[in-house]
Amino acid sequence: MSSRKYVICVTSLLYVFIILNFTLWHCITRQAFAQKDLNRLGTLISTESLTQNVKYSKHHTEFKDYISSGMKESFDVITIGDSFSNGGGYTYYQDYLEDKYGIKCLNVRFVYNCLDDLYILINSGMLDKINPKVVILESVERSVQGSLGINKIDSESISGQKANNFMHRKNEQKKLRALSSGIFSSLTVQANMDLIYNKLYHIVNNERLSPEVYITELNRNVFTNPGYEHTLLHYYFDLNYMTAPVNAETVNMNLNNAARILREKGIMLIFMPCADKYDLYYPYVINHNGRPENNFFPEMRRVSPKEYVFIDTMKILRDALERGEQDIYWFGDTHWSWKGAELVCDELVKYFDWLN
Repeated sequence: MSSRKYVICVTSLLYVFIILNFTLWHCITRQAFAQKDLNRLGTLISTESLTQNVKYSKHHTEFKDYISSGMKESFDVITIGDSFSNGGGYTYYQDYLEDKYGIKCLNVRFVYNCLDDLYILINSGMLDKINPKVVILESVERSVQGSLGINKIDSESISGQKANNFMHRKNEQKKLRALSSGIFSSLTVQANMDLIYNKLYHIVNNERLSPEVYITELNRNVFTNPGYEHTLLHYYFDLNYMTAPVNAETVNMNLNNAARILREKGIMLIFMPCADKYDLYYPYVINHNGRPENNFFPEMRRVSPKEYVFIDTMKILRDALERGEQDIYWFGDTHWSWKGAELVCDELVKYFDWLN
């Protein structure tokens, strides 16, 4: 083959490759990528929920904004947690507390481990300056064992100097460009490859849309997405309890230690584990494939004594499901919707004596 023909052949193949990727991206992949996290991870294009998101007129304060403002404002509650506390599900439960109950909330995040973040706040001296009435530690159910249940967590493991480094580091957020925007996104090829792989993967593993996403049928309608009302998508890590069950005694010990430190400062500690999606809807799953129910919440209810307030999100949300509530979690997302968040907050505020 001459060099000219070789160049023409390679160029033609490149053009075909680009055209095929362009077509697949704009016809299928981009739509899944633009939907919620489980849609994206499972490359599933679904209908949208009939439940619209809400907008609150009052909003919480982020720690970086508090620092930038000169630290003059006071707050009733400090919230520390993972994505459920940081906008997961397209909602901040803190905004609801501000909007409906007038509770001033400061949201703190450093290393996304609720107890480590609390000790950073304490050992830096910042907690004493803020002097809230309540600290809420939040963690999604599947992460509690890994973050709180393995070993004793020493409050002094984070030195004052290390804690202060977190306080004074720049809080500038990098401006992420819209990776899925434009005619030919930088994610196009990888996303298209994921789409093809996931479709083949689902053929071989019919209970999984991808390595990250499971799909199963429920015996009742719990979502309002047309055509998907009784279909459950959930994250693979929701099944981690099968191999790493919660050590409730260790979790309780670590929380009690933190509660004692806060009590000396006149601050109440609240622990709010957010129910995993699979665990929440477990009673309605038609085929469990031999999987027992997660024992996380029964174990956490049993363990004692508790020197902190335990918010049983599972009981709150399952009671709502029994009443016929829908879209407590979004169909295509790992997180609760504003409806689930509000249900939990309405119970949460019952422990805030100063509101009464």
